[in-house]
Amino acid sequence: MMVERDSSATEQARGEDPEARRKATPGVPTGIEGLDFILDGGIPAGQPTLLRGGPGSGKTAIALTFFCYGLGQGEPSVLATFDESPEALTRHAEALGFPLRQYLDQGQGRILDMRPDRSELIAGEALELTALLARIGHALDALGANRLVLDAIDGMDESFRLDNSLRAELTRVFEWIRERDTTTLITSGEETDFSRRYGLEEYIADCVILLKQELKQRRMTRLLRILKRRGGGHGTNEFPFLLDQEGVFLSPVTGTRLEARPSSERHSTGIAGLDTMLGGGGPYRGSALMLSGQSGTGKTTFAAAFADAACRAGDQVLYLSFEEATEELLRNQRSVGLELSEHLEPHGSGRLVFEPLLAVELGWEEHLLRVMRAVQSQQPAVVVLDPASALGDPSEDQQGKEMLLRLFYMLKRQGVTVLATELLPDYSGGVSTMDVSSIIDVWIKLIRAEDDGNLHRLLNLVKARGLPTSDEIQEFYLTADGVRITEPSRKGRQY
Repeated sequence: MMVERDSSATEQARGEDPEARRKATPGVPTGIEGLDFILDGGIPAGQPTLLRGGPGSGKTAIALTFFCYGLGQGEPSVLATFDESPEALTRHAEALGFPLRQYLDQGQGRILDMRPDRSELIAGEALELTALLARIGHALDALGANRLVLDAIDGMDESFRLDNSLRAELTRVFEWIRERDTTTLITSGEETDFSRRYGLEEYIADCVILLKQELKQRRMTRLLRILKRRGGGHGTNEFPFLLDQEGVFLSPVTGTRLEARPSSERHSTGIAGLDTMLGGGGPYRGSALMLSGQSGTGKTTFAAAFADAACRAGDQVLYLSFEEATEELLRNQRSVGLELSEHLEPHGSGRLVFEPLLAVELGWEEHLLRVMRAVQSQQPAVVVLDPASALGDPSEDQQGKEMLLRLFYMLKRQGVTVLATELLPDYSGGVSTMDVSSIIDVWIKLIRAEDDGNLHRLLNLVKARGLPTSDEIQEFYLTADGVRITEPSRKGRQY
């Protein structure tokens, strides 16, 4: 039986300074951009990293991404599985969009089946660690690999009778990894609290990543947190991430520094009267705009006019509609003279991309990530959220506020202009329920007023940072030729 030793004592016995060894450890990219960002470059090079989480939390998906990313970069890599079969892992990787079978056939990587034969297990005797490490080492040497994945290492648990025995053997595995200077990602479940029971987090692992699933209002969100990372800095908050057919996507949604890319260039709103109210040139590029109003005030028409004008100016526009399907929105805007199909593929310019999403099916955090992934993949100059207020749950206003503040800030930091519409409930008294005006650069309120049996639509330009603005409340009309703004006569009217 191996005698348990503290890892720092082992290093000192070899004449090494453990603190000096761990300083400024470079990061090895995982292939997940957001994760690499919060890990200050990636998981520590030449050291073991533990990825811990319950069933369905995304452990294997992240491990396969790390494995396949290395293969895609021309880095030979080895994966040893203690749970699922190599064929099952290959299918999982292909479902995530990685051509793993092709990599394996070309000899770039290798998957080792380390699952114990349950019919031959004798507790404490069936698992010979020396042979296991020799097999992994041989595969690493044969390929010249320096990237290793040990998937479901807690599968070794039932092969040992005594806790101390397995604890000592696991210490030996981690020391072997450090001696070989192999960058290793190790996954472990937590149903039996395996990693805590054997001390993997406290002193054995150099980096620990925790995964969990959180259920609120019957909506599930996957969350990731870096517990520790020796030899480098890391993000300390919980970060939501997506896991679907497009792979793993994580975007850090917190920060302590306010940064932006201000521009002196302007957008036309597509409505001449509104441009005039904004000093004659419309809002600045890279700014955040919000249109608030009750139902029937024309919010979507203003948003569509803005998108149309941006497309005609040569900008790429991403329009996320949370209440109307694409064909429905196109039909409705024809009534005010807007033919948005001119900007859609395959027959139009392709500058406009519609992504209708059913808001009630997803939570705030997942919406944030889906928007950011769409922005990352399509690189638009303008993003429209119509209506942004459909994303939230009235019982979780604070969460919605935080989500939108993060989203607006992240888009502005990338120089993307964002326009959001907000539906004001009839009982709101014209007061915004989203409470995000602090980060909004241009805020327009659309007002519905009735007078002597007539409906009047009014426009109030509440704020426009850095722009000369009109102080007058203007009346506007939705006509077959678009939105027409005129100054109303207030004589005899009270709004």
